[in-house]
Amino acid sequence: MILNRSLGGARAPEIKYGDAPRVVIAALLILGIGACTPPDRGRPNRVATTYLKISAAEDSRPSEGRALETLLAAARLDHVFLKQTAVRSLGRLQNPDLVEEIANHLSDPATEVRAESADAIAQAVHRADGTQVLELLRGRLAVESDPGVRGIIARSLGRLDVDATARSAVLQTLLDLTSVGTLDAPIEQLVGVSLGIESLVRAGVPLGERAQGRLASLLFFDLIERDHEPQSGQVRTLVLSALGQSGSLTVQHIEPALRDPSSRVRVVAASHLSAAAPEARAELIRRGLGDPVVGVRLGVVRQILRDGRNEVGCSRLIAAATQDMTRAVRILAFDGLGESCGDPEVQRQTLMEAASALGPETVDDWQVPAHALVALATFDADLARPLVPVYVAHSNPFVRAYGARAADLLGEVETLRALTADPDANVRTVVLQLLAPHGVPLHEVLISQLASDDPQLLMTTARMLTGSDYGVVAATATLSAFERISRSRRETSRDARRALLTRVAELGDRSLVSRLEPFLTDFDEVIAGDVARTLRRWTGQAYIPRPQPLSHIALPTVAELRDMEQTTVTLHMRRGGQIVIRPLPYLALTNAYRFVRLAKEGYFDGLTFHRWVPNFVIQGGSPGANEYFGDGPFTRDEVGLLPHWRGTVGVSTRGHDTGDAQIFVNLIDNVRLDHDYTVYGIVADGIEVVDDVVEGDVIERVEVRVGN
Repeated sequence: MILNRSLGGARAPEIKYGDAPRVVIAALLILGIGACTPPDRGRPNRVATTYLKISAAEDSRPSEGRALETLLAAARLDHVFLKQTAVRSLGRLQNPDLVEEIANHLSDPATEVRAESADAIAQAVHRADGTQVLELLRGRLAVESDPGVRGIIARSLGRLDVDATARSAVLQTLLDLTSVGTLDAPIEQLVGVSLGIESLVRAGVPLGERAQGRLASLLFFDLIERDHEPQSGQVRTLVLSALGQSGSLTVQHIEPALRDPSSRVRVVAASHLSAAAPEARAELIRRGLGDPVVGVRLGVVRQILRDGRNEVGCSRLIAAATQDMTRAVRILAFDGLGESCGDPEVQRQTLMEAASALGPETVDDWQVPAHALVALATFDADLARPLVPVYVAHSNPFVRAYGARAADLLGEVETLRALTADPDANVRTVVLQLLAPHGVPLHEVLISQLASDDPQLLMTTARMLTGSDYGVVAATATLSAFERISRSRRETSRDARRALLTRVAELGDRSLVSRLEPFLTDFDEVIAGDVARTLRRWTGQAYIPRPQPLSHIALPTVAELRDMEQTTVTLHMRRGGQIVIRPLPYLALTNAYRFVRLAKEGYFDGLTFHRWVPNFVIQGGSPGANEYFGDGPFTRDEVGLLPHWRGTVGVSTRGHDTGDAQIFVNLIDNVRLDHDYTVYGIVADGIEVVDDVVEGDVIERVEVRVGN
């Protein structure tokens, strides 16, 4: 997942995570989604077989022909689950020409189908002009009586790409939907409405006086009776986030939100502490640092870093770095101690003790020392310098990469040059980027890196060869790397191959035409198109790409589908603890199936969570421990009504329909990922283990169980 680019009610942290499947199913029903459960126990094989046919047709991404006819026919079946599935599939094609067909289902007798139709209409025009469906959806509100469906329509309206005037009008419509008479709207309506309002604010719609007042009142929704948790906590989270993004929060909002019984609300409140005046903020920070939820404490530490280096803040930062029980908080605090903060001797001792804690035998708990070393290299070079050799010679490549960062800060160019021969591609990638600003001649080193098969290293090398004085020689070497990794026929090598091809196009000439021409029939249509443009540029002649796509990933059998209904996938972490993931095959079949199949094959055993972004996601499952190395074939996006609530599991992509089998787990409610990234599972148990995962943690083994 590249992001440097909401199940109206999965679990809130205060709910026992072993109950997650029950909670998720209930939440899906609230949103009018029935696809989380087995579709039909009365005729299981017949229904499952048809479901698989619908999924296969969807996976082919048809714009015409038999596969599209299959989806259109299935959308007219009498069976509710199959009709719902087909309507969702039509939306996933993201084809505005299908809006009229999808809209026919807005009046279906089944609430599940009507809800799916409203969402599918918005998905059909996703990232396109939404004006054509605006009045269609607004008109449906006038006749729709079911609160859950009304909530889905509201959510769909909120995410349409329309002009500023239309968006402002939609906001007023959604504000009307927060109430029924003098009462708050039903929870199943409020969840969808809140998602829609949050989308509008994220798109830049300003909140006027009416909106600010109404959202502020919803911060107290269900706080007394608490009849609708966790959904009511999600409503409060969304409206607090909307107020925060619009710059409308005050201490009167933040202070009670930090006492909210829902931890997800408190996490958002902690991320907006700057809305409180400095004199009030100090007490809020003190309270937040004592919160039992790691996400709250992370938000508070970030606020301390934003506030500057006053005496109280520095003492709290050092306390967080040395006393917090969670590595995530300690790492973030140490990252902030590279700048002078309070008593320099205390800071120096704190950094030195932490950075010195790493030895050659340290296998797992290296993250805090590594971050402390980088901070120490900034704060006191003389103390940091003797420690660097331990890091750059360490057996763990993650540690060596941090050693390289410290060496860079210390100006140790020769140490960096030596690391260009490191056996790990990720270390070499880091080192090349660090060496570039030092003016070190790198052309020969870069050419040597083209022998690697690591996509991220090849991309970095290709970019750094821009304007190379080696000209055709560099182009020839780059083309050889392109040819070599193309032979693996991995769709997920697209980014690396495009980077290499870009450099070939810049540095090469007509002498390379015969070597490029075979790729006009490449298995990747994007690559074939790039090749045609390059050849046209070199020769002035017209070339027509004729891609020959690979077969799509096989779908499960009926028996395998039935097994997945009862399957759990347990990640046994090397540091201890288990993360239990329940796949959702009736929401995201191809991605759920690949995850289960690869887990059974041992694919994830020994891999890492290579990416940790505090209060965002953890990401892992890459054989290369980086963003660009995943399983070979692409899976298509399978987006839908299930939001990216905390604890949902998604698949990494680098653009539309480019799933690579890397997994990410949402650490908070990440609804900005909705409609672009697929959710195919939920953390059914072990969310506290998820919260403790940081960069480099190892998945020792994966266990797949069917049944209890």
